[in-house]
Amino acid sequence: MTTILAAVAFWACSATLAYVYVLYPLLVRTLAARIGTPARSDDALRTVTVIVTAYNEEGSIRAKLDNLTLLDYPSELVRIIVASDGSTDATEQIASTYDPTRVRVLRIEGRTGKTACQNAAAAEATGEILLFTDATTQLSPTALRLLVGTFGDPTVGCAAGRLVYRTDAANATGRGGEAYWGYETKLRAGESLLGSMIGVSGCLYAVRRRAYRPIDPQLIGDFVIAMRMREQGLRTVLAADAVCYEETLDSPSRELAMRVRVALRSLNALFHEHGFLNPFRYGRFAWQLWSHKALRYASPLLWIGALVANMLLAQHSLPYLALLLGQCTVIAAGATGFLLQGGRRQLGILGQPYYFLLTNLASLLAMVRYVRGERMVTWQPIRDDAVRPDQA
Repeated sequence: MTTILAAVAFWACSATLAYVYVLYPLLVRTLAARIGTPARSDDALRTVTVIVTAYNEEGSIRAKLDNLTLLDYPSELVRIIVASDGSTDATEQIASTYDPTRVRVLRIEGRTGKTACQNAAAAEATGEILLFTDATTQLSPTALRLLVGTFGDPTVGCAAGRLVYRTDAANATGRGGEAYWGYETKLRAGESLLGSMIGVSGCLYAVRRRAYRPIDPQLIGDFVIAMRMREQGLRTVLAADAVCYEETLDSPSRELAMRVRVALRSLNALFHEHGFLNPFRYGRFAWQLWSHKALRYASPLLWIGALVANMLLAQHSLPYLALLLGQCTVIAAGATGFLLQGGRRQLGILGQPYYFLLTNLASLLAMVRYVRGERMVTWQPIRDDAVRPDQA
């Protein structure tokens, strides 16, 4: 009986993992190609309020504002709000040196967190479109115009730009982050065509001001914004040509810390907004949410379940022993890659198992911290020697 239960557990966990990482992306790509509906764009110029939430960003805020003021969009239609989350450095002073008719500093006292600052800035905004972007994100010259154009489609409530990571070609953590985001971008593009994305990158996204609803400050706005749009029958779409740029992290410990933080805040949002997982009410959106987020974050538990069951089965069957050796090889390769990358060495074929292990370890640590009651509403920016985004 034990062997039967172990076999059921092994194949159930393995099949779910295969669905999450292989079958679901293939289904999305196939369905998007056959029944996908792209958003209709126009060339209308709409008023825009750009919201930059910042905490102690003196090293990047000047470059950010220079970038925003040079975008290919009529300056008289754009106003910028720098929402400072109680910054204690020169962030506010630097932003205050810009033309006050274009750039306004909004100080929020008390370290309330990114989402609370975005809510406060949105309440002060006057533009038809709210553009949210991080202090370390650089926008391509046409990004704003392309994002605004998507709102020519009345079904669109939120439009996300496409994040492109810049990385040191010799660094495995950076290359891993770049490859991971490439995988994510293709998946999000398919989900966008199928109806709606289930979340956006906090680096760059735009929302109709009349469709913006304040988000619980404890939740990650980049994730929940798609749910707020879905509540109103609106789509969240990807504007793939609206490109923005970020530097990747090159340290395994910092990349892990960033992944844990994002996972922890996303788990909090999933539990808080669990009603959106109801397929009878939210249909395709719920399916995407289960497949792309809920099961993805559960993957380390599924992997552990498959590993434990495999250990039991390997005692009685050579094929299962071979499968166990395969699992152990992947884990060992990933762990070796983590150790070598910490020493700044080339990883070669160890790069992929290393980053797969890193992301699963991040999800597992986030689950443990969530169960312990941690929510991480505020945090210190994660930086390498170069400027690095504090993404949500």
